[in-house]
Amino acid sequence: MANTTVAKIKAMLEDEKQPHMTNMDFSGLDLSGFDFSERTIAATNFSNCSLKKAKFSKAFLAKCNFRKSDMRNADFSEANLKEADMSYCILENASFSRAKMDAAKMPRVKCKKASMSFASLVGCDLREADLQAVSFHGADLSKANMTSADTKGASFKNATLDDVKGYKA
Repeated sequence: MANTTVAKIKAMLEDEKQPHMTNMDFSGLDLSGFDFSERTIAATNFSNCSLKKAKFSKAFLAKCNFRKSDMRNADFSEANLKEADMSYCILENASFSRAKMDAAKMPRVKCKKASMSFASLVGCDLREADLQAVSFHGADLSKANMTSADTKGASFKNATLDDVKGYKA
């Protein structure tokens, strides 16, 4: 469980002198609507969190654990999520436009209607993911694993799909 409180996190976010929050444990907390934009929050545990409508625009989130979190309508535009674990997350209507998600773990995520336009998803694990109506416009999915993913209605216009495993055009 979390090693801090929602009130302490709110205070840290309000303190402009504290742009870094690394190696923390926020697991199980309701952080819906919180704005983590432009923060460095690497290697932090957000597992089992409610992050509905949270903002992570331009945040550095490499190696964060978001496993089993609810991130509906969250904004990860231009965020760095390299090697993040988002396994089993709900990412419906979330924005990952221009995000760096190389080698991210995303098996069985529910991404219905999410935007991943111009995102870098090189080597991303999307096995058994619900990718219905997701926009991958201009995204780089090179070497991604999409085995058994549901891509019904997804847009891959101008996407790079080199060596993608399991993708059926």
